[in-house]
Amino acid sequence: MNEAFPPLRPIADFPRRVTCFAPHPDDEVLGCGGALALHARRGDRVRIVVLSDGGGGLEGEAREALVAEREIESRAAAAALGIDGEVEFWRLYDGALAYTEELRELLAKELVADAPELIYAPSPLELHADHRAVARSLGSALEVLPTCRVHLYGVNRQVPATVLVDTTSVQDAKRTALGCFTSQSSVVDLAQRAEAFDRSYTVNVDDAGVACAEGFVVRKGVEVGTFASASEFLRQTLAEDAAAGEMRATAVISTWNKKDDVRENLRGLRSQLRPFHDIVVVDNASTDGTPDMIRAEFPEVRLIVMPNSAYGACETFNVGFASSRTELTAILDDDVVLPPDWLLKTTSRLDQEPATTAIVSTKILEPGMPESYKNSEALNTERYMSTFRGCASLARTQALREAGGYDERLFIYGNERDLTCRLLNLGYRVLQYPEAHANHKTPFGIKMGKRSLFYHARNAWLGMIKYAPLPDLLRAPVLVVKKVLLRSGDTETSGEITDATGTIGIQRAIKETPGAWFVLLRAGLSVLYNVPYCLKRREPVTAEDFELPIE
Repeated sequence: MNEAFPPLRPIADFPRRVTCFAPHPDDEVLGCGGALALHARRGDRVRIVVLSDGGGGLEGEAREALVAEREIESRAAAAALGIDGEVEFWRLYDGALAYTEELRELLAKELVADAPELIYAPSPLELHADHRAVARSLGSALEVLPTCRVHLYGVNRQVPATVLVDTTSVQDAKRTALGCFTSQSSVVDLAQRAEAFDRSYTVNVDDAGVACAEGFVVRKGVEVGTFASASEFLRQTLAEDAAAGEMRATAVISTWNKKDDVRENLRGLRSQLRPFHDIVVVDNASTDGTPDMIRAEFPEVRLIVMPNSAYGACETFNVGFASSRTELTAILDDDVVLPPDWLLKTTSRLDQEPATTAIVSTKILEPGMPESYKNSEALNTERYMSTFRGCASLARTQALREAGGYDERLFIYGNERDLTCRLLNLGYRVLQYPEAHANHKTPFGIKMGKRSLFYHARNAWLGMIKYAPLPDLLRAPVLVVKKVLLRSGDTETSGEITDATGTIGIQRAIKETPGAWFVLLRAGLSVLYNVPYCLKRREPVTAEDFELPIE
């Protein structure tokens, strides 16, 4: 068992007069539904106070209708947990809770009137501002009830638990309760995220019979009140994480007009067994409602909206990299979906590597990927490589900053190999780690179209001019003809070509792209124009991992 986590505590060890504070309808089930069900089963007095109205971004009659519906759902969920009648709604404005004297007084008045012996409340480490406001306000209000025990729960991110509660026996009740929130478009995601959290705690439990557990930070009321702010609590917890050797990760996504894909991506991030500490989405001025969707459905996300859509993927990713405040940064395309164990596996693997391993590149599964390629030895062997898959890789943030991030002159495509060359020159390495995989919705091989053909062709040459040793650079034209233009499709689909994914299907792209040879001519002229730029930055790579992008 991980000694950083305590043994399971039976519900019999806890007081019997219980109050749960929920910032929004459904938080009480997500954060501590299993524990509340256990209290109810024991016959304890359980009271739920829902602070906000759950109205989301709606106004007028639509908001009133949603608020009424969410109250009905919360009562039904409480009944599913075995709690009878003790649900109160304060109907404060959803999204506008703040650490104020008014909120502190409301909470203090409730504590005096109800006199609970045990409180369940959101952790100050939560990503949602409403949750943090409730945590801090409650911490101050607890001065009126200093002996009360407090269990702090997590909804948007897991807490660094100091106590675990076995909820296996009531997991079906919790799942049923979550299913009551049918007004939420992400009701399935609610259950998946809660189950991912609950199951992830069990890796710290020796008992194989424990399938689900809820984790809480346990504080006395006075101790909670001593924190001046959520950030102070956060600093202490992160210091404890660092002392325990835990590496925190920020997910960085660049997107443009892929609202539905981004939604599915973010749901996958929420369901990680090891949660991301932070999520940053850089939106390139989408016109399909992506920013509004993120604000409404994923308030924990740090959203950066570019002033217009003229920025390239290299620049928007660099904006995201610069925003990362953690030791690790996950580089993710907007149309990937990560399985729940992706971050757990990649951080664990990177933790076993020396500090000179800058990036762990995971296996990518794409529509149309031939089985021969998917099952090839080269793709399924752990090895160091000369590039990485930029749609789903985990990097050391400091290494990204030392290397300068992506070269924004490239705009899009070829940027991963270009960055890897600079990492290799700095003494870093990139590890292919096929035990972790990601599902990428973009079809296998080079993307069809004039823009893709132009940037793939141009950027491959820019990279070689900057980083290829002179002998390799001199033989590159012959290799382009022999190993790319005249390469058979069987060679590509067999898995022999694994690292140079930007060249897979190049023959078909030339054949199917209108005016393809004119596009290639333009690319060649752009290469000539950029020769001074490349020569100024030329630094041939001598590291053993280096390969030309056409090999």
